[in-house]
Amino acid sequence: MFGLMRAKKCGMSEAEKHFRRMNYCGTCKTMGSLYGQKSRLLLNHDTVFLAEILSALSGADANHWQKAYQSFNCLSMPAGEMPVSLRFAATTNIILTEFKLADHVEDEGKRRYRLAQNAFSKEFKRAEKLLKDWDFPLAEVKAILLSQPSRERAEKSLDALAFPTAQATGVFFREGVRQIGKPELVASAFEIGFAFGKLIYLLDAFEDYEKDFRAGKFNAFRAAFDLREEKLEAGAKRKIFAALREIESETIEKLKALPLGETQKALFISRLTQNLQRKMKTSLPVLKASGNCAVKPRRTFRARWRAAREKAGSLTRGLGWQMPLAFLFVFAFALVAPAQTREARSARECFDLSFNLIFLGAIFGAVVASPLKMVAINHKRKKKKEEGGEDSGESEGWCDWCCCDCDGCTGCCDGCDCCSGCCDNCGCDGCCCDCSCD
Repeated sequence: MFGLMRAKKCGMSEAEKHFRRMNYCGTCKTMGSLYGQKSRLLLNHDTVFLAEILSALSGADANHWQKAYQSFNCLSMPAGEMPVSLRFAATTNIILTEFKLADHVEDEGKRRYRLAQNAFSKEFKRAEKLLKDWDFPLAEVKAILLSQPSRERAEKSLDALAFPTAQATGVFFREGVRQIGKPELVASAFEIGFAFGKLIYLLDAFEDYEKDFRAGKFNAFRAAFDLREEKLEAGAKRKIFAALREIESETIEKLKALPLGETQKALFISRLTQNLQRKMKTSLPVLKASGNCAVKPRRTFRARWRAAREKAGSLTRGLGWQMPLAFLFVFAFALVAPAQTREARSARECFDLSFNLIFLGAIFGAVVASPLKMVAINHKRKKKKEEGGEDSGESEGWCDWCCCDCDGCTGCCDGCDCCSGCCDNCGCDGCCCDCSCD
């Protein structure tokens, strides 16, 4: 499970954004508390999706989780009793990383994977012990995953090749609902986990096709469709996309069967569909103008300045003698990283952002933005002149050269300062590259 369920916040209500943040940051902080700070480097979006599913099914009210979870401060860690959904998702994240590293060592034997295994060996043992304490069938899952090499030697069916990953993922979803006290949902949870795991396996095979071909490694689509070329031709792509769409439809149907609110289901389905489109490098233009993700005008620096001033004023009103200093503090945060400060409900929460890793990334992006932009623009103009074109003298935007995929900054970008402004409205969690904010 890697990154198919990366979330985009456009289209979400404030409550939905809060729920997503509580599960994303909550899983990360729970990993830190249970397995040490370095384990947080292993966090991925698909285990956060598992946390969201379990939290929603359990009926948990994230607003009542302990203060450390509410804080924007990444260094404010939970202690004592932690939500079961987060503990299970955090442990799943660690175990799946162990399995993935073991698979890399088996396939490639590269030193970096062995070093990673050694670096996280204590965390892996701790996670295994906790799963055994929960009566998790860890031996069953390991046996299933160890059957992958023999299947690759004997099978050519996509269903058979994807079975170990699908079955193991299904077990994690099934055991997760048991842990939250919903045994009546084990069958439906297993089914969605199975379909989701199958989709993850096949999507991984599609993305790694050319790399696997060059390395002479096994690839499910090459085996199933008897492909002989390094580059996927149009006909082969159509077959692969059809297979992925079929599993996507199956996953969506299983999601719809879960006892979740219709809005929650729609958000999960939209996230799955849009991320799959991005990974397949396809798109449905009609989706760009739907809901709160409609095309928005570029936000000027003056507009950002005004918005930051309004945000600072609203959060510092009534603070007495502390107001001037607090105003300047909040204003600076809101100006540099508006996306990260948008959810803040007090000046204290803005202060907590100074210890937030995503915010620090936005700060870094803002610091390097101007010189990088000038270099890129000058390079582009020089290239245009060399090709015999005319320089219009107009200033190019970030999205004319960067990897934001922001439709020339007229889409969902907010100022398009790449990691500082671009994607502010997309909810890319501070990222820029690979966020696909369309």
